[in-house]
Amino acid sequence: MAALPMAAERRAPVLTVTDLRTHFHTRDGVVRAVDGVSLSLERGETLGVVGESGCGKSVTALSIMRLVPPAAGRIVAGSIRFDDTELLTLSAAAMRAIRGNRISMIFQEPMSSLNPVMSVGRQIAETVALHQNLSRRAALDRAIEMLSLVKIPEARRRATEYPHQLSGGMRQRVMIAIAMACTPTILIADEPTTALDVTIQAQILDLMLEMKERTGAAVMLITHDLGVIAETAQRVIVMYAGRKVEEAPVEALFAHPRHPYTRGLMTSIPRLNRAAAESGESQRLTEIPGVVPSLIGVDVGCTFAPRCPYASEQCRAAFPPEVEAAPGHFVACWNAGSLPEMIRA
Repeated sequence: MAALPMAAERRAPVLTVTDLRTHFHTRDGVVRAVDGVSLSLERGETLGVVGESGCGKSVTALSIMRLVPPAAGRIVAGSIRFDDTELLTLSAAAMRAIRGNRISMIFQEPMSSLNPVMSVGRQIAETVALHQNLSRRAALDRAIEMLSLVKIPEARRRATEYPHQLSGGMRQRVMIAIAMACTPTILIADEPTTALDVTIQAQILDLMLEMKERTGAAVMLITHDLGVIAETAQRVIVMYAGRKVEEAPVEALFAHPRHPYTRGLMTSIPRLNRAAAESGESQRLTEIPGVVPSLIGVDVGCTFAPRCPYASEQCRAAFPPEVEAAPGHFVACWNAGSLPEMIRA
């Protein structure tokens, strides 16, 4: 009986985002980059967030970290709860104590995130010294230890080098070392394998999962690559035009995608078709027609309706509510229950 409370604790969300709205003010109008997103992250799980560029994935992550540039953007509504703490009401100093310590983030491009005039060892050491109150010597020893943990050879020597002296894969390993140095409760990874070749991508993903298992951190993995999601995530959120359109366990999402946009993403994945290869016939890649709409002055109705082959008048009149179509499988689509079976190659 003693094991039951522990199991319940593991299932309790460590992060709960409710009706988050982040807007940017531009000359042309207000950009609703995140428009009513709700999500939860459970302890120890990997949550995948997927969608096209411009759908609000990265802005959601920056909002959670409270790193939205105040000169241009603002969180105008919603709640972000980390354990029992409401992050949106914290002072700047209190948020700094959490950011990089209990919630860490791996940014999309390490060369723009790392300080070019500071050695990588010192950059890791500064993070540790700031949050764990270690001496300079102890912080540097921890930095060298982290470089070894992320499998950078000759860690002591590499700690003295600068970002431009390292390869793209090495720089991303340094970013992981910085993010994991304080053993965070939550790790947010924003496109951590962008611009890396396939072999290095696999190594970085394996390293992230290894560090996750070592520390027990919950991971929020932001990507546009459904293959990465299939390999690493337990649960998936699909975003489109600043909103969440589908959420499901990873197996359920790939077995039975219920939103037309999710289906479009899956059918656009290149596949090796043996029959076509044997016949010598080439097949055009499937694509989703149109482009992601402007988020300035979003029209009423479903934002995907102009690109959707199943759109009806109801879709153009009102944005659909999020409903639970199956246990743990949520979708925001008026016609989700009447879509035809998806044809797979």
